[in-house]
Amino acid sequence: MTDTPAAKRDAHAASCPGPAATSFAPGSNETAHKLEALEALLRDLAPVALGFSGGVDSTFLAAMCARAIPQKALLVHLNSPFVGTPERASHDELAHAFGLPTISLAFDPFADEDIVANGPDRCYLCKRAGFTRITEAARAWAAEQGFGPNTICVLDGSNADDAAATDRPGMRALRELGVRSPLMETGWTKAEEREMLRTWGYRTWNLPAGACLATRVVTGERLTPQKVAAARACEDYLHTLGCTQVRARIADGELHIEGSPEDLARICASSEDASATSSQALAGARSTDRVPAAGTAAGESASKLQLSRNVLAQLNALAKTNGIARIAPEAHPYRRGSMNR
Repeated sequence: MTDTPAAKRDAHAASCPGPAATSFAPGSNETAHKLEALEALLRDLAPVALGFSGGVDSTFLAAMCARAIPQKALLVHLNSPFVGTPERASHDELAHAFGLPTISLAFDPFADEDIVANGPDRCYLCKRAGFTRITEAARAWAAEQGFGPNTICVLDGSNADDAAATDRPGMRALRELGVRSPLMETGWTKAEEREMLRTWGYRTWNLPAGACLATRVVTGERLTPQKVAAARACEDYLHTLGCTQVRARIADGELHIEGSPEDLARICASSEDASATSSQALAGARSTDRVPAAGTAAGESASKLQLSRNVLAQLNALAKTNGIARIAPEAHPYRRGSMNR
């Protein structure tokens, strides 16, 4: 058999997890219809270039591109200091798992003074700058492939959950640039994406949600490489302890930790008083499968949890190495979304 690029891609896809090598097994008629709608939309939009971070959304969409339009899809990764370590590791593992051409672009948001100022429009400015670079690379690739520079459609992984959110200023930048969001347009939620990725055998299926690391620094406080590095180092350390949904937030020179109920139980002090308080708070949180809301009895109790001595000492060392003078000893329930809200 001729060793053509297409043959290489097909052989590679057959050895990888995902829809190209595994039955969809959608589990419901609704899911099957959504898969069909997404596949049809991708074929209609092709050729496409997908902003591929390595997170759940872009992994699911990349897998669908590999199934529906393998000859007309490009993955473009922005190598940015704002990308969290779990997403970076996922990207590195999956970059060539789909048999699709991949481009990695260096992107330094610290070179843009407007982004560094970290004002209320920081997410909009950063998203616009990043996807402008992706669009330029996509058009160049399209021209090389003979598609024509104005025929390629740039995609992002925003989904139906994002459509319902009110704190997504980056969406305005995507609309202005003409970027399409096929998962949002066909109604996919992250829970549905996770289930499909689990069925297909991708380890990314249970990757925790990981917002851009710039969100760890309070709005209006200048972004620096040291602050972002401090947040990354502290979160990476907590991940080694088995934590999955943690945030290291920075405001006015102080770093404080947020976590899910399970994570707080793992990293907080275990004295009898703290244990009694945290057990009540965490039991209340687990009973509804939600982090206690601020202002509730459980939330108020959980907000008083103290980091254990060893954890606090290690976080202090990591923070000080990166220029942060103090770690708050109290841990708080995880708040979904950005410090910008």
